[in-house]
Amino acid sequence: MMTELYSANAISERVEDIADDLNRAFKGAKVVHAVVTLNGAFMFAADLVRHLDLPLVMHFAGEQSYLGTQQGEMRINVNALPRSFNNEPVLVIEDIMDTGNTADILRGMIAERQSGQIKIAALLKRQGGDGAADYHAFTLPRGLFVVGYGMDMDGRYRELSNIYTMTSIMGEAGNAGVC
Repeated sequence: MMTELYSANAISERVEDIADDLNRAFKGAKVVHAVVTLNGAFMFAADLVRHLDLPLVMHFAGEQSYLGTQQGEMRINVNALPRSFNNEPVLVIEDIMDTGNTADILRGMIAERQSGQIKIAALLKRQGGDGAADYHAFTLPRGLFVVGYGMDMDGRYRELSNIYTMTSIMGEAGNAGVC
C-alpha cells in the first residue's frame, strides 16, 4: 500500500526555495557544474535546474543503488565527469541523503579533478543519517522506503508527481531506502 508523504505542491515549493538559495550561493559564477547522482534524482534535478539563474554544465554520474528495497552496490560512472572542473563550482544533486556514501565518493572525485566549491542539494535527508547536505527539501523519517518523483522500486513508480511511502513492504524491507 502506498501512502502520500509529500505532495507535488509541497515538493515544488521546496525546490523553488532551494533554487533561490543556490542562486545566491553561486551568484556571479561564470559556470556551475551540476552533477546528478543516481537515477532517482532525475526529477528533482530537472525541476531544480529550471529554477536556477546560473550558467550550467550538466553531468549524470550514476546508475543505480537499489535492487528491490535492499541496498545494492553503488556504481558511479566516472567517465561522465570531466577530467578537470577548472576550479569552477560544482553542485551535486542527490535524491536521498542517508549514509552520505554516494555524496562522499563524488565529493572526493570532484575535488581530485580541480573543482571550486562543492555544494550538495538533496531532495530528502534521512533523519539521524550520517550524510550531510548543504541544502535539502525534506527530512525523511528512519525506516521509510519511498517512491515517486523519480524514486522507484524495481523501476516502477518514478513517474508519480508525489512522494509516497511503501507501507505494505516495510515489515519485509527492514532498513530499506538507505543511500
